[in-house]
Amino acid sequence: MWDAINLNKNDELIIVEMIFIDEKGNLMHGTIRRNQVQRFKYKLIEGSLFTIKNFKVVEAIGRYKPVENSLALIFITSTVISNLSEDIVHTPINGFHFIKPAMIDSRVNNDEVLSDVIGCLYGIGGMENPRSTSAKAKTTLWQKLGEKFALYLDNKDAGPYIVIVTSTTVKNFRGEVIFFTTYASKIYVNLDIDHLRSLVQKFTAMSIEVQVLESSNVNSIPIEEELLLNQMDIKELFESM
Repeated sequence: MWDAINLNKNDELIIVEMIFIDEKGNLMHGTIRRNQVQRFKYKLIEGSLFTIKNFKVVEAIGRYKPVENSLALIFITSTVISNLSEDIVHTPINGFHFIKPAMIDSRVNNDEVLSDVIGCLYGIGGMENPRSTSAKAKTTLWQKLGEKFALYLDNKDAGPYIVIVTSTTVKNFRGEVIFFTTYASKIYVNLDIDHLRSLVQKFTAMSIEVQVLESSNVNSIPIEEELLLNQMDIKELFESM
């Protein structure tokens, strides 16, 4: 959950946004408009389980969508939130949409959907893509995210660190692809889940030699359709290595 603010008006709050995940791992973007923030925001706690009734479902349009879903949820006056016991249903805490490296080119300067990035970092330096160990890309962490990650750089442990950065934009700067964080971004380092623990073990024994990632061929189908066809979750990413 994060605040969308207006930097041109003294960080005035615009809306509160969040990502919901259900027991099947489906992700959906949710929004609380400014006039409803005081009523709902403090009833929602990240990582907790809820039922939500009487909400509005709209088509997900515009730029900077944090998840690949054609629909979005909006809180309205009649919306009701109820807490659930965690043993009622098993719901994962985290959910990500990773795009295959071959699709990176199609995301450059395309802000329709934000990108979740996963990579391996050895100490201070660039992140290697776990799916293709010959790839290297830069990720720029703005403001508080940079401060949070700096704590890992003070650690004498050389890694490897499996780093996940969510909701990034992809830009081309002087011929180099760079991922930039946004107000919606979160950062996770060596997240304690099975597949990432295995990745840490795998990269511990691997060479850190880095080469340039080859560009992909662009298919003739629309970008949005191709992105949906090529999205991966953590399990699929790990199994494809």
